[in-house]
Amino acid sequence: MARRRAVAAAAPTRFPFEFISRLIRGLLILAAVILLILGGVSGFLTYRVVTTHDTTEVVTPSTYLLTSYESLNFTDRAGGEHEGWLLLGLKGAPVIILSHGYDSNRSAMLSLGTILRENHFNVYVFNFYGPKTREGTSSLGVRQAEDLNAAIETLTKRPSVNAHRVGLFGANMGGYASLLAAEQNPMVRALAVDTVYDSPDLMFQNEFDKLLGGSSPYFRLLATAEFHLFSWGVKPVHLRANLSKLEGVPKLFVSGHDVPELAKSTEELYEAAPQPKRLLVLEHSQVGVASGAEKKEYESQILTFFLENLPLRAD
Repeated sequence: MARRRAVAAAAPTRFPFEFISRLIRGLLILAAVILLILGGVSGFLTYRVVTTHDTTEVVTPSTYLLTSYESLNFTDRAGGEHEGWLLLGLKGAPVIILSHGYDSNRSAMLSLGTILRENHFNVYVFNFYGPKTREGTSSLGVRQAEDLNAAIETLTKRPSVNAHRVGLFGANMGGYASLLAAEQNPMVRALAVDTVYDSPDLMFQNEFDKLLGGSSPYFRLLATAEFHLFSWGVKPVHLRANLSKLEGVPKLFVSGHDVPELAKSTEELYEAAPQPKRLLVLEHSQVGVASGAEKKEYESQILTFFLENLPLRAD
């Protein structure tokens, strides 16, 4: 009888399992490398945003042939010193504090300050950053509001200034700081802000997109998380939450078409703000306003607002 050959069962191959396992490991490594690269790039750009400060003062009070002014510095709550110029107006008149915007300094506010001073207001312009300040990175408005409150405290102790009537003006970052300080400080009796935003995140994302050369939602999300790390210990504040505290305080919101993302936020804050209020929509914001007739008209609008809402009389 013929012996049957045993049919050998084929051993199951391990190739598909090993291949898939290696593929998954490779993809995970690739994803980790890509995430590391993206994190590094976004971290670098985030660092650029929060450390950009313009310290070159192109004009000084002497440029405008001003003689009635004095250098007046103040110390913030962290012990840092901020440089400022006090343009002296009518004795006992209110003081208007002008806060410069992002990547700017006090010299950018001197033209407007001179106009206000010529109309008898005391005017103070100062730097958020300088060689004696201790803040290395910017929170894009929250700490700046603390600096502004420290400036108000210093100025209202001077006998030549009306201690009960303070006006504020600020552009973008300075506008956020001015609006936040006004919500916190009852001495603020009139407020004008240009291209303001509800939360520092919006300002950060706007500047980040400029550096990136476009908008990327996922890249922006990663960078915003890194911005929060750079601002560790600073509680983000949404201006909209406390706008009701400004009821009865005259407010001027300036919206510039040249910064559409922030213009939208400015107009939304205007809509949410209590009366009295006014919205001024212009082609250019304070940062982008050109010289000549456009600049003159812009400064005239700001002057008119303060003349109407911050009387010079002592009280």
